[in-house]
Amino acid sequence: MYHSNPNHNRFKFCPACGSNTLDPDSIKSFKCRECGFEFFLNCAAAAMAIILDDQNRILVTVRAKEPGKGSLDLPGGFAEPGESIDHGLVREIKEELNLDIFGLDFFCSFANAYPYKSVVYPITDMAFTCKVRDFALINPMDDVAGFRFIPVNELDINMFGMDSARKVLKKFKKYFQTLSKY
Repeated sequence: MYHSNPNHNRFKFCPACGSNTLDPDSIKSFKCRECGFEFFLNCAAAAMAIILDDQNRILVTVRAKEPGKGSLDLPGGFAEPGESIDHGLVREIKEELNLDIFGLDFFCSFANAYPYKSVVYPITDMAFTCKVRDFALINPMDDVAGFRFIPVNELDINMFGMDSARKVLKKFKKYFQTLSKY
C-alpha cells in the first residue's frame, strides 16, 4: 500500500466491481486488487484574481464556507469541466462579486492541496491580474461573505486562510514593490 497518498484512508470500494479492495497505488492513484481498475485523482484547475483599484488597493474577499470560513481570500475558484481557466475566472468573479473582469494577464501558479470534507484534492492554482471598469455593482454572493480593499503595502498575508493565496500575495507584494521603485 502506498501511504504517501493523502487520501489513503478515504477510498476503499472499487467503482467498477464494488469490492473493498481499492488501495493507493501512487500519490494520486488507487488500484483495485480484485479487478485491476485504476482510479486517478488528477489536479483540478483553479484561478485567483488580483484586482487593484485606482488607489492601488487590492480587492480581497471573506470566505463564507469551509475551508477557511471567515478568513480573507483572493476572489476566484475552480474551472468547470469543458471550461478554460480564464473563462472560469470571469464566471467565478461574476458569481462571487457581480463584477465583470477584463484584461486578464497570467501572474503565477502554485501546486496546492485543497482539503474538502475529508478528501484532499490536488490543485493547480493560477493567479491573474485583472481589471474592473466599475466597482459600483460589487455585491458579495455565492461563497463570499464580504469584501474589502486593502493597500498592497499593508497586506498581512497571515490573515489569508488558504496557503495558495498567501503564496500568490507574497510574490505579488515583491513584484508590486519592484514596480513602485520605478
